[in-house]
Amino acid sequence: MVRVETDQGITGLGEGIGNAHLIKAILKEQMCNMVIGLDPFNIEALREKLLDSQVYFERQGSAICAASAIEMACWDIKGKALGVPVHQLLGGLYHQRIKAYCSDIYWEEKPSNMANNAQRIIDLGFQAIKIHIGFGSPKEDYIRIKAIRDAIGSDIALMVDLNAGYTAPQAYQAAQLWAEFDLTWIEEPLNPNYVSAMSDLRSRTTIPFASGENEYRIYSFKQLFDQRAIDFAMPDIGRAGGILETKNICALAESYGITVSPHNFSSGILLAATIHLMSSIPNTEWLEIDTSNNAVYEELLLAPLESKDGYIKVPETPGLGVELKEETLKNYVVS
Repeated sequence: MVRVETDQGITGLGEGIGNAHLIKAILKEQMCNMVIGLDPFNIEALREKLLDSQVYFERQGSAICAASAIEMACWDIKGKALGVPVHQLLGGLYHQRIKAYCSDIYWEEKPSNMANNAQRIIDLGFQAIKIHIGFGSPKEDYIRIKAIRDAIGSDIALMVDLNAGYTAPQAYQAAQLWAEFDLTWIEEPLNPNYVSAMSDLRSRTTIPFASGENEYRIYSFKQLFDQRAIDFAMPDIGRAGGILETKNICALAESYGITVSPHNFSSGILLAATIHLMSSIPNTEWLEIDTSNNAVYEELLLAPLESKDGYIKVPETPGLGVELKEETLKNYVVS
């Protein structure tokens, strides 16, 4: 988490998603000094300075994550200074509420435990669930998907995240075996470096593919789009290059007819940024929500999330609508 202070007394929060120790070192040793004295309203100039100004600057990796955090915080500052929510700065409110899915079901030895967890989420009112499997073989995990589908019924959307856990033959076998479960997508079936293999796999299967949480900037997504490797793009605002970079990725995705469902699995800061971005862009769908209480989540939100029938209402709080209180910092900081 990054807090940016201005000489006008307005502060903004941002978040870099990746290796925390590396991101912190980059910020402390170089990037923070680069932005002192800049105008947080001039976000495009800030992006150019942080992302493009140095010949040997990394095109991917922790440096981009660090820049993403600062850029995100500047949007928060700009919204607060103008007294408007960030989505108004990004084009205005297109979606007043966003369809959400819960992504906190993980592989367990007993499929019944996973099914019970899925039922817990349904009881909260959500209409879509994502499960993380791939630890076992496609045949072994068939049993887990079946247990969950039987528990939640056919009307609930079901996604599967393999977290790059399969080889191409395993992923192909999985797509054949799991076709009967009406999956909304299979996420990261292969190592994200294997773009050509994923493109080939997608051409031979019927289940849509989603990927992108390990990609950086618009150029990486263009490669995915050009090779027709995915159906759902999943940029992470705290990793891809910030809010404006992700907005540009959404625009590029639209030209290819691809839906964007941003990766959003960290604190309440990233959650807020993701909601504001998605609410302003037509070709976004499926907000990722974590109900497992494993992160600093709702503690950071100025107004609690309003959830009804599986949809999240877009907040109207100025900026991103987040605040890092000293009490929260004291409870969770790692020194």
